[in-house]
Order: sequence, then C-alpha cells, then structure tokens
Amino acid sequence: MRHRIAILAAAAVLPLTGVASLAAAGSAAADPNKATVTVTGRVSDCENDTSPVSVTITTSKESQTDDSKTVASDNRYSVTFKNIARKGRDAEATVTCKDDSYKDNFRIMRPADTSTTFTRNIEP
Repeated sequence: MRHRIAILAAAAVLPLTGVASLAAAGSAAADPNKATVTVTGRVSDCENDTSPVSVTITTSKESQTDDSKTVASDNRYSVTFKNIARKGRDAEATVTCKDDSYKDNFRIMRPADTSTTFTRNIEP
C-alpha cells in the first residue's frame, strides 16, 4: 500500500515540475541592462538603382559592417553592437552600392522590453 501511495505521489508531482521547468525556460530573456543591441532592418537601393553591397554603422564607440549576401539579395542587414549606452548612442549608417553610396543618421536605442533588437530601415 505504501508503495502505491509513493508511486501516486510521484505521478502527481512530476507534471508540476515539468510545468515549472517550462515556465522558467519561457521567462529566460535578454537583460535590458546590458549594452548589447542588434540593429537590423531593410536597406534601400542607391539612387543609381544599384543594390547595396554593404551597410556600415558607426557610433562614437564602435563600427560594425554587414557585407553578407543578404544585404544584396534581400536588402536586409543586421549588425550587433556591444557598447550602447542606456540613453542610446548616435549613429551614422553608410550604405555602399556598386558605384554609389548614401548615409543616414539616427540614434540607436536599447529596446524598452527584454528584446535586444533595434529595427531601423535605411533609405536615401
């Protein structure tokens, strides 16, 4: 009889530990206090109608370049910064195409929620 009670007790507790594990895994998110921010978005063609080949974003503390095939084929870019202040940091994006380029100035902000992704579409 004791053996059956032990098995029933274990059977009742195991699902609860699984739910607790899933809840803990679901709440694991980025720390908004960290200075790492990934800047991502769409990038427009240059004014001479050529596709971009690279996107370089520069702040006062660091510079990051995306020259992957995704920039030219899908007009999308993504770069990760490690030193974005709580109040944000001014940035300059340079989009380079075959025989042309353009610039865009903006401020990289840490997202308010637990995300570490800041979206900015760049166009001439």
